[in-house]
Amino acid sequence: MLAKKQQTLNLPREKEHRVWSKDILRQKVGVDQTIDMYLTRDADYQINRDTIAIYEFQKEPLLDKYKSVIFDRQKGIVLCQNSTRSLFTAFGQKCLLAGLEFQRDFASKLNLTSRNIIATGRLAYFSLRSYNSGSIDWVSLHQMIGFRAINISSVVFKTVPYGEISYIFAYYDCSRYVVDQISNSLVYNHILCELLIAHFEQSLGWQVQRPKGKSLIDQPEYFHPMIHTMTWQLSHYCLNYRIKGSNDMVAV
Repeated sequence: MLAKKQQTLNLPREKEHRVWSKDILRQKVGVDQTIDMYLTRDADYQINRDTIAIYEFQKEPLLDKYKSVIFDRQKGIVLCQNSTRSLFTAFGQKCLLAGLEFQRDFASKLNLTSRNIIATGRLAYFSLRSYNSGSIDWVSLHQMIGFRAINISSVVFKTVPYGEISYIFAYYDCSRYVVDQISNSLVYNHILCELLIAHFEQSLGWQVQRPKGKSLIDQPEYFHPMIHTMTWQLSHYCLNYRIKGSNDMVAV
């Protein structure tokens, strides 16, 4: 395993700026000058490992211009004119070797009818409603350490610590099944990770050390007790999946 680079945090550190939601963004962006130094305007933003949370503003653009706001560990609070749908379409085309087709097909094999997760095994992006429904809010599960339902259709996430600082991201008007969908998405990501590791070890002869992190994707209490049986039942399907003549499935 390669050593991880030390990363800087380019987000507000003050306590009054550690809780965020769509409404709070509307109240602060363009109004509260104390966060101006953390704002970045990026028309070409790409979803990446440091993406933490994304709020969509397509129907009512923020400052009459920006269709999405992204919290990025390195870039800060990014104001983007692209919709969240276009951001993840680009991510699927550029970063997933199998594209979204594999993600949907694999979810079907797990009997997951809703489309809430785009994952690689070490990166997991969760949509608060089905991503087939258009532009919606997203959260990076690999950047979160916990979550809690506020009510039947609202949920808050807490990030992993960045040094001594953690952030809270609140989402409202979610699916009424959002808690189950989060848990199912974590199972999806974990099975995908196990299958990729099995592929690397059995087909390519690699020795893969399983990473141990603090985020939700590494917390086994969210994984179904039958997960290992499901993993081996799906291994033949996954290892024989063909993408444009390549044996690779996704970019980890």
